Amino acid sequence: MLITTLFRTILIVGLGSTLVSIIASMTLIDTLPLILQEYLTQVENEDMSTNIAILLSVSLSVLILLIISTIGLWKFKNWARVIYITLVVIFFPFYLINGAIVMNPLEAMFNDISFILEGILISLMFFNPKINEKFNLKS
Repeated sequence: MLITTLFRTILIVGLGSTLVSIIASMTLIDTLPLILQEYLTQVENEDMSTNIAILLSVSLSVLILLIISTIGLWKFKNWARVIYITLVVIFFPFYLINGAIVMNPLEAMFNDISFILEGILISLMFFNPKINEKFNLKS
């Protein structure tokens, strides 16, 4: 029972740290040096003008899949584990080809925490016998 509570706690704290990172990225832009603020504005304007409809639809689809998989992970559904891992695998290359990333320190810290917790979740899902068993139960 303790390991399932730990799993669920890591799931919630990971989502919370991701949310804090997103909020920090939107609200603390003013704390960056002026040249970085100008760079972010320039990149944002270039990205928004090209494929805004595609970007919004993909982002919305990913958000919906993330919400569905999180609820499924909470309930230890095997299909949720598959969706979660698929999202991680699909979006991993985007981190490599994304180019320069500018973050304020608070955003970077919570982003790193969420990535670490994501790795712990994946490890628990597949390598902890009790958690793995809960996902493999037919329900």
